[in-house]
Amino acid sequence: MASITSFTRQGLLAASLSLGASAAMALPITIPTTFIDAEATFRFNSDTADLMSVLGIGVSALGNSVDDGSHWNFAMPVTQVSLDVSLFKLKPLSGAASGSGLLIYNTESGGALSLANFGLDFKRNVLTADLGTVDGKITKSFDVFNFSVTKGLHLSTSGGLSMQMQLDNMMLTQQAQTAFTWSLALDEIAQAGLPTLNFGSLGVDINPSLRFGLSSKPLVSAVPEASGLGMLAAGMLAIGAITRRRMKA
Repeated sequence: MASITSFTRQGLLAASLSLGASAAMALPITIPTTFIDAEATFRFNSDTADLMSVLGIGVSALGNSVDDGSHWNFAMPVTQVSLDVSLFKLKPLSGAASGSGLLIYNTESGGALSLANFGLDFKRNVLTADLGTVDGKITKSFDVFNFSVTKGLHLSTSGGLSMQMQLDNMMLTQQAQTAFTWSLALDEIAQAGLPTLNFGSLGVDINPSLRFGLSSKPLVSAVPEASGLGMLAAGMLAIGAITRRRMKA
């Protein structure tokens, strides 16, 4: 296992050098990152998080996703990346966080949806996920967010493979606006604001350190039954009450 990073780095360099003088050519390569310290961190925009809280909308981690304790920042292990490699340029093609998910639920209406097995499509600048809804339907590779790349791919092979990227302006796609409206049972005022709502940013950080115990098995993105959603809602209300008491103190 300790040679995974070395093989990955050597494979990447060999792929690049094999192009020789034909720098215009690009070779697509896919790098499994399940056993490498590779994280994508989704940070909800603070204004959007405040608005969602006012509307009674909460988010919780599913599968491999980890909540940092704020209920608005989630680390999701990256399980695969694909790149176009040429002699002088590296271009991201796609990324995947298989096994990670988020549950978004409305404590007021009882509505909910789940997003799982995230993917990044850099040809279209779209974040995809398997969408689960309260009627039990699961839509694979659903277009959730459009995004902009504010920090392009930076790659270093010094001491091992490392990559960093920053994606911002996560805006719901047209079809995602429809799915959120229906699944969360949003009122007309909330619906009107969806097209202009920036949901946040996604930072990608891949380092040569090894990690173990992570499964890249796809997560089933089914929404919990009503009883489970009720427990989540009760927990959110309790957290809100405690926070308000601390603020008053």
